Order: sequence, then C-alpha cells, then structure tokens
Amino acid sequence: MRSQDTGLSPAWVARKVVAYDELQAVAGSLWWLQSDPDRGGVRRVMCSEGSGNAFAVTPSDFSVGGELHAYGGGSFAVVEGAVWFVGDGGSLFRQPLGRAPDRIVSIHGSEHYGDLTPGPDDSVFAVRGDGAADEIVAVTPAGDVQILVRSSEFLSCPRLAGDALAYLEWGRDQMPWDSCHLLLADIRSGRPGAGRVVAGGSSESVVQPSWGPDGSLYFMSDRTGWWNLYRLRDDTVTPVLPIDADCAPAPWEAGYQSYGFAPDGTVVLTVLNGFSTELVAVDPTGGRRRLGPNLTSVKPYIAVDEGRLAVIGSSPSSAPGLWSLDLAAQADAPAVPVGTRSGAVPPWTPVPPSLDTAPGADGPVRFLLHRPSGTAAPVPLLVRAHPGPTDDVPLRLDWTTQFFVSHGFAVAEVLYRGSTGLGRAFRQVLHGHWGEYEVEDCAAVAEHLRSTGAALPGAMFISGASAGGYTALQAASRPGPFTGATATSAIIDPARWELSVPEFQRPHAAALRGPAGAVTPERIRCPMLVIHGTADTITSAEEAMQFAQDLAALGGDHDSLLLEDGDHYLSAPAAREQALRAELDFYRHLMTRPRA
Repeated sequence: MRSQDTGLSPAWVARKVVAYDELQAVAGSLWWLQSDPDRGGVRRVMCSEGSGNAFAVTPSDFSVGGELHAYGGGSFAVVEGAVWFVGDGGSLFRQPLGRAPDRIVSIHGSEHYGDLTPGPDDSVFAVRGDGAADEIVAVTPAGDVQILVRSSEFLSCPRLAGDALAYLEWGRDQMPWDSCHLLLADIRSGRPGAGRVVAGGSSESVVQPSWGPDGSLYFMSDRTGWWNLYRLRDDTVTPVLPIDADCAPAPWEAGYQSYGFAPDGTVVLTVLNGFSTELVAVDPTGGRRRLGPNLTSVKPYIAVDEGRLAVIGSSPSSAPGLWSLDLAAQADAPAVPVGTRSGAVPPWTPVPPSLDTAPGADGPVRFLLHRPSGTAAPVPLLVRAHPGPTDDVPLRLDWTTQFFVSHGFAVAEVLYRGSTGLGRAFRQVLHGHWGEYEVEDCAAVAEHLRSTGAALPGAMFISGASAGGYTALQAASRPGPFTGATATSAIIDPARWELSVPEFQRPHAAALRGPAGAVTPERIRCPMLVIHGTADTITSAEEAMQFAQDLAALGGDHDSLLLEDGDHYLSAPAAREQALRAELDFYRHLMTRPRA
C-alpha cells in the first residue's frame, strides 16, 4: 500500500473531469457543450473554427442544458448566425453571435424544452413536455410558438426534410430502448396530420432518425436484436451495415447522433462491444473500413463536415476530448486532437487496463481490470458497478479510476448483465432481477480476483452511483466477499423510487424491479459509506440520509457525506473532490482498523 502522501489528489482529479457533449458540425465550424471546472461545472456552448482554436460562445453565467424527459439533451442548435439554447431552468434563448442572449420563451409550470434542431426561416424545432403530454413546436426569433405535433405519449427527434417531418413516439408505459415508433407527417398545410408509422413496434426500438443527403430517411433499429443502421427509401427498408453488434447506445438523452454522412455517399457510424467503440465507414457499394484506430471510446455524436470527421473520443491514455480525421486518409490513419491542449505533464502516468473474465452464474463475466504497475502481490480491490443499468464500460482514460489506482488499488469495472453494447437480449435480462444478477456478477469478479491472487483478502470494496449505488447496497446486504461498500446518489427502495422517479424513467423502474426489493439498514453486513447531494432530482437525499442515520444507530464503521447543492452526478468539482476524499479515507480506515 502506498503512503497517504502519494497518488493523485482529490482536488486535481475533480478539476480534470471535463464533460464534452452534443458535438455538431455547422458550415466548417465545430460546436459542442463543455463543462467548465473553473466555474463550478457550468456547461457552455463552445465553437472551433477553421484555425482549430476553441472559444466559449455562451456567457459564463448561463449553464446550458435542460431537463426534458428528466435527462435533457439536444440543448442547443445553430441557426443562421445564432445559437439557440436551453438554460436558466429550462427557458429557451437565442444568442446572435457576438451578442448577449435573448430570452425567447419562458417556461410555465412543469414545462421543459429540449431536443433542439434547426427549422426553416431562422426558426428552431424543439420538443416541449409538461409531464402530461409532449409537443413538437416551431419557435421563431420573435417568440411565436407553433405546435406541430401533440401527443399524450413521449416524443423526440423532430427531423424535417422539405415537407416531411420525421419524429419518434413511445408509450408512457415504455422506455424508448424497449419499444419505440418512427413516424412521418406531412406539414405542407402548416400543421401535420396524423403521423404514419414507418418503423418500430412493441418489441422493436427505433432511435436516431436522420435525413441523409440522398433524400432517404435513416434510423437505428434493434429489430434483429442489435441496434443497426437502416435506410428507408420508397417505403422500402434496407440495412446499411448488418452486424451482430450495437451501433447506438440506449437513448437516455436527446440529441444522440451515432452516424454521419460524407459528401461521396459514405456513411460513418459507431460499432460497440460493451467496452470499446470502433468508427466504421461504409461506402455506397457496401465496402467498409475502420477509421481512427487509436480511439477506443467514442461518444454518440458523429459530426461530418465535407471530408472531415470529428468525434468526442478517448483512449486508455487520453481522456475524452475532440478528435478529427480526414475521411480520405488511409484506413489505419489515426485521429488527431482538435485545438491546442495543455502541455502540462500529469502527476501520474495512466495505467492501461486489461480485459478479463470471471466465471459467473450465467457464463463468463467480462470486466476491465486496472492495476497499479510494478507489483505482482495482491492489492486492495475496488469493484465499480456502472450507474446504468443500461450503461456500458467505456475503454478510456478515467481520472476517477486512476485516482484509486494511484493510491494502490486495483479497480475492476464490470460489464454486468443488463449493460448495453451486447444486444437487446443481454440488455433486458436484468428485467425483474435487479439487485440480483448484477450483484452476482460483481461478486463473481471479486471472488475471481481473490482466488487468482490479484486482490488482497480483507480489502475488497464495491462502489456504485445511482442504480450502481443500489447494486453496492445489495452487495453489502449479502455475506462476502466485500469488506466495505460506497453508495453514491443511490436508489434504496425500488418500489418507492418508482413512485417518485421522473415519469420518463418510471417504466424502467417497473421493468427492473424484482424480489430483491428495498435495502434496509438491518440487512447490511459490511461497513457502508453513503454519499448524496441535496440538489439531487433523480434520487432522494432525504431518504439516503435517513438510511445513513439508521445505519449508524446500529453501530459499526458506517459513514455518510451530505453534499450541499450537490446534484445527482456530483457535477461541481467541489462536490466531486469531497466525495473522492471521503471514499478513499473510508477504505483506508477499514484497512487499518484492528482485526476482530
């Protein structure tokens, strides 16, 4: 074990976590959202023009983003020399470049705007939801709002080509990654009639529709059990790249775009396997080649401008950032960073992970293992349960993981049952078994690493956030193998959470919930650290702190941390720093306490 004076500091790591999202290419420029750790994690619209130098477009006192369908997305759109964006609690703003933003539409009651996309004549299309119905609206710079589609169900992805409006719709008793329909409506009259379903169904998820330069409507569908890209032309649907792999993630947020179009008809798309993401180009004849092989993780924002491709990518040695490549380059040509990067040498050299498997109850359990270099002896182990459950384990540099590795821990990231990237069946196998199957998989990895001499007995821990926090709590409720557990922003009682969770997510909670049920303090068998932010709108801080108080009353080495104004993701660097320090101190205390 390293001394407490070595390893990355929580403050340094907290400020290194920068989020990049919603990348778009517009007339030779790149636009994206980027969090600013110097201003408490505020998200700003950024732009990079031909020179490659990036600059902030929106003011530092506006955090861009909304809460449409609870998780937001599609937060801005660039239209005719101005950027439209959602901010200030959900209002809609328009900012001509070089000027201050104007509030165009204020929200009323429980309204939320999001899923912005350019419309005709300087207008913007958006989805507006109020919890009871969704609308696709067109908003002009003068503030006129025209309702194009209204539905008692959920709506997303308004995409216009000429007079044809494509959009998605799914029931309020469904999640879009389980069941979703793609519709087409004619807006020649100014208001479309009833949309016509062209894809999707009760057991088919359709996501990310987009009009191609050839006039065809493209979309992702998992009709074969895998999210693949399809083309609709003359009422005929054909696959672009039939493959036994997911080419899109679960649509938690609006605005995902996992494919793009090059001028010569080539389609660029992502191919996932649960850990890594490949960029694949499919030419008009069906030929394919891999792009940017130096990237192992790519976010679902593919931006193509003329002959250049830009992505938010990363690798085991580089944290997420903007990368670009020439689509005419050789197949093995690496992607290159966009813009200038700090020349400062990090105080820690990242340790690349290895891909491993452990024997599980339902076959091998895959996981990434990050290990401190220079030692073959058993070391403390931290098993991290990702926050999905419909999430994956991206193969990329994560400074939070490296924080624990730098302090002498091996970190195992488990692709447990229910994760994405391995098809519809694997994703849905957790339905009705939440708190069981993923807990078994995490425990199987810990047991495997202990039996192979990689993990130090008596120093094996599990942590998770949100749904992963529930996994950590359930793991702590079982005998062995964990010495302690950390639950951050955790779900504690799935039944109660189902009643209080935002409506968008309610069907997910109902589908997942199984006999494992609520976690109670009396069931906990190992020391717990409970971390929660007071401003969490997804899970209850009050419930978490009451749980922590009841747990402490039973005695033992339990601990808790309540973060004032902390959100569900602990987005602010100050909150992230406190959480990292508390978690490391908690594990160190358990490793140094006297043995019974």
